Amino acid sequence: MQAGTDLVLISSIATILVSGVISVYLGRQWYRQKARLITDLPLVFAISFVSQTLNMMILTLPNVGLLEPSMALFRLRSVVISGATVPVLGALLQIWAPSIQKYHNRLVYLLLLYWVSVALFGATEQFVMIMTIPVILIIGVMMMATFAITWKTGRLKEVRSDLMIISVLFGMMSQVLRVPFISTPFFYIPDVLLTISMVVGALALTNPWYHRERKVRVEESSQLTTVV
Repeated sequence: MQAGTDLVLISSIATILVSGVISVYLGRQWYRQKARLITDLPLVFAISFVSQTLNMMILTLPNVGLLEPSMALFRLRSVVISGATVPVLGALLQIWAPSIQKYHNRLVYLLLLYWVSVALFGATEQFVMIMTIPVILIIGVMMMATFAITWKTGRLKEVRSDLMIISVLFGMMSQVLRVPFISTPFFYIPDVLLTISMVVGALALTNPWYHRERKVRVEESSQLTTVV
């Protein structure tokens, strides 16, 4: 049991560090763009990672003995998690349903209202998770479909779409297993899976391979220009 608790703590700290760094990186990437939209993927994922950072910080406080676990603390976590999910819906609507753009904001606000209402007024933790996890799974499947297409077509080269699919898959597994594993000796597995999801997602979004290849192409072009 102690080993499981230690794994939860280590996973939480790792997730906080990775999420915090990648959210700053993506926020700067979005701010440097000439044209900035609130549905741009860098901003959407920056908000998502910030929310995940706050979520894991709240989750870690009881584990280190600074706060007692309570329903109020769980409700706060649930509201924070909405920040990692709801903005993604806005980006997906832009991609999949541009023909109903005038309804995008309404759909996003409706999901936010639903989520916050369930988080604040749900009777038990299990009820809140049962009512919100399906939303996470639906949005996760839509994300996987989106990145599967960009992977197959070779679009969005600045993001490793294949790694994003893996990241989303591990994130979905962490949510699906959280309810059945919550009172078992394997309670630490969802947190470990979430950490893996965050690390793989960070690699996918920063995509060091793309920047390395781009640097090589620029250097080769510069050398060719010098020779000519």
